Amino acid sequence: MTKASNIRQLLTDAKLGLLPYLDQRLQEIAKTWIQPENFQLQPYDIRFGNCNTSAANEPRPVINQSIALRFFILGNPQDRLELLLLASELQNDVDAAIFEWSNREWSQFEKPLKRPVTQITGGLEYEVLENNDNTCRIALEREFDLIYSVSF
Repeated sequence: MTKASNIRQLLTDAKLGLLPYLDQRLQEIAKTWIQPENFQLQPYDIRFGNCNTSAANEPRPVINQSIALRFFILGNPQDRLELLLLASELQNDVDAAIFEWSNREWSQFEKPLKRPVTQITGGLEYEVLENNDNTCRIALEREFDLIYSVSF
Protein backbone atom coordinates (compact mmCIF):
# COMPACT_ATOMS: atom_id res chain seq x y z
CA MET A 1 0.00 0.00 0.00
CA THR A 2 1.71 3.17 -1.19
CA LYS A 3 -0.95 5.73 -0.24
CA ALA A 4 -2.81 5.85 3.06
CA SER A 5 -6.49 5.00 2.70
CA ASN A 6 -9.13 7.59 3.48
CA ILE A 7 -10.22 5.80 6.65
CA ARG A 8 -6.61 5.61 7.83
CA GLN A 9 -6.17 9.34 7.17
CA LEU A 10 -9.43 10.20 8.91
CA LEU A 11 -8.54 8.23 12.02
CA THR A 12 -4.75 8.37 12.40
CA ASP A 13 -3.26 11.29 10.46
CA ALA A 14 -1.01 13.21 12.85
CA LYS A 15 -2.40 16.62 11.84
CA LEU A 16 -6.00 15.95 10.88
CA GLY A 17 -6.94 12.52 12.29
CA LEU A 18 -9.68 11.96 14.84
CA LEU A 19 -7.66 9.75 17.20
CA PRO A 20 -4.71 12.14 17.71
CA TYR A 21 -7.20 15.00 18.15
CA LEU A 22 -9.22 12.97 20.64
CA ASP A 23 -6.09 11.91 22.55
CA GLN A 24 -5.14 15.56 22.99
CA ARG A 25 -8.64 16.51 24.14
CA LEU A 26 -8.81 13.58 26.60
CA GLN A 27 -5.55 14.70 28.21
CA GLU A 28 -6.99 18.18 28.64
CA ILE A 29 -10.24 16.77 30.05
CA ALA A 30 -8.48 14.51 32.58
CA LYS A 31 -6.47 17.49 33.89
CA THR A 32 -9.68 19.37 34.73
CA TRP A 33 -11.18 16.68 36.94
CA ILE A 34 -11.60 17.94 40.49
CA GLN A 35 -10.18 14.91 42.29
CA PRO A 36 -8.02 13.05 39.77
CA GLU A 37 -6.53 10.83 42.47
CA ASN A 38 -9.97 9.26 43.04
CA PHE A 39 -10.75 8.63 39.37
CA GLN A 40 -8.73 7.24 36.53
CA LEU A 41 -9.43 7.53 32.80
CA GLN A 42 -8.28 4.30 31.16
CA PRO A 43 -7.18 3.96 27.51
CA TYR A 44 -10.15 3.85 25.17
CA ASP A 45 -11.07 1.14 22.68
CA ILE A 46 -12.22 1.50 19.08
CA ARG A 47 -14.47 -0.88 17.20
CA PHE A 48 -15.57 -0.85 13.60
CA GLY A 49 -19.22 -1.70 12.99
CA ASN A 50 -21.30 -1.93 9.84
CA CYS A 51 -19.69 -0.73 6.64
CA ASN A 52 -21.74 0.08 3.54
CA THR A 53 -20.56 1.26 0.14
CA SER A 54 -22.89 3.12 -2.20
CA ALA A 55 -22.51 5.07 -5.41
CA ALA A 56 -25.94 6.66 -5.80
CA ASN A 57 -25.75 10.34 -6.78
CA GLU A 58 -22.02 10.48 -6.08
CA PRO A 59 -19.21 10.94 -8.63
CA ARG A 60 -17.25 8.34 -6.66
CA PRO A 61 -18.49 5.54 -4.42
CA VAL A 62 -19.00 6.51 -0.79
CA ILE A 63 -18.35 4.40 2.29
CA ASN A 64 -20.43 4.70 5.43
CA GLN A 65 -18.33 3.20 8.28
CA SER A 66 -19.80 2.85 11.76
CA ILE A 67 -17.28 3.61 14.52
CA ALA A 68 -17.70 2.87 18.23
CA LEU A 69 -15.40 4.35 20.84
CA ARG A 70 -15.50 2.90 24.35
CA PHE A 71 -14.08 4.91 27.27
CA PHE A 72 -13.42 3.57 30.76
CA ILE A 73 -13.35 5.44 34.06
CA LEU A 74 -12.22 3.68 37.23
CA GLY A 75 -13.18 4.87 40.67
CA ASN A 76 -14.33 3.97 44.12
CA PRO A 77 -17.90 2.60 44.54
CA GLN A 78 -18.46 5.09 47.37
CA ASP A 79 -18.03 7.88 44.81
CA ARG A 80 -20.66 6.47 42.45
CA LEU A 81 -22.60 9.71 41.96
CA GLU A 82 -19.41 11.69 41.26
CA LEU A 83 -18.28 8.94 38.88
CA LEU A 84 -21.58 9.03 36.99
CA LEU A 85 -21.39 12.83 36.78
CA LEU A 86 -17.84 12.57 35.41
CA ALA A 87 -19.04 10.04 32.83
CA SER A 88 -21.79 12.42 31.77
CA GLU A 89 -19.30 15.28 31.45
CA LEU A 90 -16.92 13.03 29.53
CA GLN A 91 -19.74 12.04 27.18
CA ASN A 92 -20.52 15.70 26.46
CA ASP A 93 -16.85 16.58 25.98
CA VAL A 94 -16.18 13.60 23.70
CA ASP A 95 -19.28 14.31 21.60
CA ALA A 96 -18.28 17.97 21.28
CA ALA A 97 -14.74 16.94 20.25
CA ILE A 98 -16.05 14.52 17.60
CA PHE A 99 -18.44 17.13 16.17
CA GLU A 100 -15.73 19.80 16.23
CA TRP A 101 -13.22 17.50 14.53
CA SER A 102 -15.68 16.35 11.86
CA ASN A 103 -16.77 19.90 11.00
CA ARG A 104 -13.14 21.00 10.74
CA GLU A 105 -12.16 17.95 8.69
CA TRP A 106 -15.17 18.26 6.41
CA SER A 107 -14.34 21.88 5.60
CA GLN A 108 -10.80 21.04 4.41
CA PHE A 109 -10.03 21.64 0.72
CA GLU A 110 -8.76 18.09 0.07
CA LYS A 111 -11.29 16.32 2.22
CA PRO A 112 -11.77 12.59 2.46
CA LEU A 113 -14.73 13.14 4.84
CA LYS A 114 -17.81 13.58 2.63
CA ARG A 115 -20.21 14.67 5.39
CA PRO A 116 -19.63 15.81 8.96
CA VAL A 117 -20.80 13.61 11.81
CA THR A 118 -24.43 14.52 12.49
CA GLN A 119 -25.43 12.02 15.17
CA ILE A 120 -23.68 10.27 18.04
CA THR A 121 -25.40 7.55 20.04
CA GLY A 122 -24.37 5.24 22.84
CA GLY A 123 -24.70 4.75 26.54
CA LEU A 124 -22.89 3.78 29.69
CA GLU A 125 -22.51 0.73 31.87
CA TYR A 126 -21.64 0.73 35.56
CA GLU A 127 -20.02 -2.32 37.16
CA VAL A 128 -18.18 -3.19 40.34
CA LEU A 129 -14.99 -5.05 39.47
CA GLU A 130 -14.18 -8.29 41.24
CA ASN A 131 -10.78 -7.39 42.65
CA ASN A 132 -9.15 -6.61 45.96
CA ASP A 133 -9.06 -2.85 45.33
CA ASN A 134 -12.82 -2.29 45.72
CA THR A 135 -13.02 -0.59 42.32
CA CYS A 136 -15.89 0.19 40.02
CA ARG A 137 -15.78 1.00 36.33
CA ILE A 138 -17.96 2.96 34.00
CA ALA A 139 -17.78 2.08 30.33
CA LEU A 140 -18.99 4.91 28.12
CA GLU A 141 -19.72 4.07 24.49
CA ARG A 142 -20.08 6.61 21.68
CA GLU A 143 -21.12 5.45 18.20
CA PHE A 144 -21.16 7.48 14.99
CA ASP A 145 -20.71 7.10 11.24
CA LEU A 146 -17.86 8.36 9.11
CA ILE A 147 -18.87 8.93 5.50
CA TYR A 148 -15.95 9.13 3.13
CA SER A 149 -15.09 8.43 -0.50
CA VAL A 150 -13.52 5.20 -1.69
CA SER A 151 -9.79 5.42 -2.43
CA PHE A 152 -8.66 4.35 -5.89
